[in-house]
Amino acid sequence: MERIQKGEIDPSFIITHRATLEEGPDLCKTFRDKKDGCIKVVLKP
Repeated sequence: MERIQKGEIDPSFIITHRATLEEGPDLCKTFRDKKDGCIKVVLKP
């Protein structure tokens, strides 16, 4: 965590999908079924 905070490591490459909370249930299914290259989802309110 310290290295991320210092900017030495950028973990954002692992985020494959971004969506709203309303889209969350559908993306949970996508993640569960490993479809569309889904590795990490970030939900925004």
